[in-house]
Amino acid sequence: MDSTESYRDRSQRVWPGLWIPLAILLAGVIATGLTASLEARRAQALADARYQAHHQALVNHLLIHAWGLPAGAIASDADTTAWLQSLFSDTVPSFLGLRIDTLERHTKSPLLEIQVGAELDPSRALRTEISPGEQHWMLTTVPLPSPLERAARQSQRTIWVTGVAMTLIAVLLTLTLCRRLHHQRTQLNTAAHQATGADHQIINLQVEKGILRQALNDSEQRSRDLVALSGSIVCELDETGTIGFVSPQIAELIDHAPSDLTGRPFEDLIAAPYRDNYRLTLMAARKEGRIERIDLPLQHRDNEHEVAVVLRVRALKDPVHGLAGFRLSAQPLPGMPYR
Repeated sequence: MDSTESYRDRSQRVWPGLWIPLAILLAGVIATGLTASLEARRAQALADARYQAHHQALVNHLLIHAWGLPAGAIASDADTTAWLQSLFSDTVPSFLGLRIDTLERHTKSPLLEIQVGAELDPSRALRTEISPGEQHWMLTTVPLPSPLERAARQSQRTIWVTGVAMTLIAVLLTLTLCRRLHHQRTQLNTAAHQATGADHQIINLQVEKGILRQALNDSEQRSRDLVALSGSIVCELDETGTIGFVSPQIAELIDHAPSDLTGRPFEDLIAAPYRDNYRLTLMAARKEGRIERIDLPLQHRDNEHEVAVVLRVRALKDPVHGLAGFRLSAQPLPGMPYR
């Protein structure tokens, strides 16, 4: 009897439910870490997309002004450099470096360099070949690493601060509840009050969950809008060159519905004289492991017109099965109408 009473005394001195704060702490840390990682990746992806958009804007800026330049206006490299300097002096963002080289001859001297320094990250350089008129240039942009990574770090830091703060608050609240249960175990009103508070917390978490889901949907829609606004056709092929997915822009370009092209070889859309070059491009992309480019015409649905496009192909490789397929984009050549 004495031992039983002493056991009860010891159990009454210990707060009930102390495992709950520990579980909340572990769950909060794990959930915060996962959320911070996912949010950092999303922020990094958005920063990369913004960088690519700036790169494409610089390319378009150069193309627009180069096509309107009279023939013979830039007869030497000095004239070209002066013209490019005036064109990009106030256009290049502060977090990008710009370099333009000529591909007409082998030279290590660029035509133009703006904000290109040792602090830039050359591993993230984007390059685009441009052929306005009789010129053949390579436009390269290199970003500062800090602006691209700052968004991910800030997002991750915010999630961690918020998650840790909410977890500590929840742990402290739970410890307070345990203390109150220890002292007021028999008071039903206090128990009902705590249950109501728990219900409010669940409702708040559900509201926050709905907000996060809406933010995720908005991010997905933003990505789709960026693809649609780019004006290019995006297509995925299997290892045999058969279409598995094609973006809706194909309907505007050659009047084919995307659903009608699924399961068809992409080369069926290419004018017959250029199909051998297309196959060679696929082989080169598979062998070299880099993006290959080819200019060729796509056959319109009426079989009477052709649309000249710039086709870029990248081979998708699986470390286990080898070649997994191809991803390609087709963008209409500027100034090239139907034939």
